[in-house]
Order: sequence, then structure tokens, then C-alpha cells
Amino acid sequence: MKQVKLFFATTLLAACFVITNSCSQTPLSVSSSFSEVFEASTPCNDVSKTLFGMPSDTKCELMKWNLTLYQDPKTLAPSTYKLICVYGLPKQGTKGFMEGAKTMELNGKWTIVKGINESAGETVKLNADNSSISLSLLKPDQNLLHLLDGNNHLMVGNGAWSYTLNRINPVIASPAKFTSPTTSSTRLATDSATVGIFDGRTSCHSVLRELNGISAGGCQRTKWRLTLYQDPKTHSPTTFQLKTVYVGKGDSSYTNTGKWIVTQGTKTNPTAIVYQLQLDSDKPLESLAFLKADDNILFFLDENKSVMVGNAEFNYTLNRIK
Repeated sequence: MKQVKLFFATTLLAACFVITNSCSQTPLSVSSSFSEVFEASTPCNDVSKTLFGMPSDTKCELMKWNLTLYQDPKTLAPSTYKLICVYGLPKQGTKGFMEGAKTMELNGKWTIVKGINESAGETVKLNADNSSISLSLLKPDQNLLHLLDGNNHLMVGNGAWSYTLNRINPVIASPAKFTSPTTSSTRLATDSATVGIFDGRTSCHSVLRELNGISAGGCQRTKWRLTLYQDPKTHSPTTFQLKTVYVGKGDSSYTNTGKWIVTQGTKTNPTAIVYQLQLDSDKPLESLAFLKADDNILFFLDENKSVMVGNAEFNYTLNRIK
């Protein structure tokens, strides 16, 4: 009898293992396998306050984002989202806030909207169930989102923060089906000799340190100012000036110059407009490239022509200041 009971117990355990892999094991959450999480530190200005329905006198200069986009596990179609934003006044010398910071949580559904800025990417729209707030974000590729204002224009940041959200676990995107970037005949928007001046702040990425032969030790962040020039009569790109400060490495300013051209094609988008900087030949790094999202926003591209992905504190975005 004991042998019979042992046989049935063994058989039952084996069947349980086959069906569930373990009778006592808790199944993994389906949503955890079909979600994308984005983080960022962005400015909080009057436009931000309007988008989030904040009173105009709200004390807010910095906003920290954590956005999770969920997909249907069968179709991979957009389903729901969860957005947590902490906002308030930044505490100097830290990455946090002064006392009095507040937290906002939005939940709802998200969709993909076509036709807003297809040359730079598709658009994600967030519609809240627990609020009247509706937000739109440009998606240049699978790893970046950039906030749009109420008129579907890209929000312009400042020298400290940009409105770009970064995927916390970047994916390697499949390359677009095209051979190589081609020269673009896109006419530059301004009649001035200066196309634009762009500022930004990034981490001390190895590729960007290579620009001036900077070592990693002690480097805390990198400040950028890019000035692009053109022939005011022909609107052809001419020269550029790139000023760089590696904070924590003596805070010295480095200046790079050279020529630049307008081309088309990133790794994932053959029609994307790219600004290609051709640095002076004696520099460690020969060139830098930027995806032109619009006339006010540029995204750094890596050596494979993919957009560079930051983290919760830094991104790789330049904002027009003039």
C-alpha cells in the first residue's frame, strides 16, 4: 500500500511540474514582459504647468518622470500606461528637490498617432482615465520620447534639462532598409548667417569624451553649445563652432570647429534629416551627427547613426536658445 501511495504521489508531482513548472511557483506577471519604461528629468515651465493643469503660481522648475507603457501581450498593440511625476524646486548641489515637492500619478490608455512629425518619428498620445490631462510625445525610435506642447510642437528645454524621456533598458533597433545616408536638399529655415545656437547637458559618454581626448575619471557631466552657420544667400551650410565643458575635469572649455552638411537617414529612418559635423582633421573624433527633430531640437547620434539614450538624470538632446 505504501508503494501504491508513493507511486500516485510521485505521478501527481510530475504532472504538476509539467503543467506549471512548479506547483508552488507564482507565475510571472504578463504585463512585466510587455512594457516599456521611460525616465527623465525635465524643466517645469509655464507650458509644462498648462499641460499638467497646474496653477500658474505653482513653484516648479524641475520634473522627474517615470512612464510605463503597456502592450497587449497577444497583439503587442498599445494598451494602458502609468505615469508618475515628481515636481518642485531643485535642491542645489543634489539631484533631488527642496522641501515641498509634489507627486502626480496618471493612469489611462495610450495610442500611436500618425502625421504629426513623421520625418522624425511617430507620436505617442496618453489619455488619462483619472484626469482630463492628455499628453503627446514624439517617438524618434524605440528608446526615446520627447514631450510636445499643446500645438504638437516639440518642447524646448534649456542648458540644464531637456524634455526627452529615455528608455531604462534600451533595445537595439532593426536597421531601416536603405543603403547609406544621402545628401539632403532641405532648405534651412532662416535667412541669417547663423542657423541656430543650441545648448545641452549630457553624461560623460565615451564617444563624446573622445572628441577632446578626455578620460573618464572625475568627469561628472558634459555641457554643450553648438553654433551652426550658413551662407545667407544660398542657405547652404558652411561652418560650425562646438564648445564643450567637461564638469569635474577642470571645467575648461574646449572649442571645435569645422564644416557641416545636411544628410538624410538614421539607422531606423531613411527619411530623417541629419546634421553631420565634419570636425577638423587633427581631432581624435572625426565627426558628430545629430537627428534634426525640428528647427529647435537636435538629438545626438552614435557611430551607428542610432539616437543616443540617456537616463533619469541626463539625455542627449540639444535645445535651441537663439
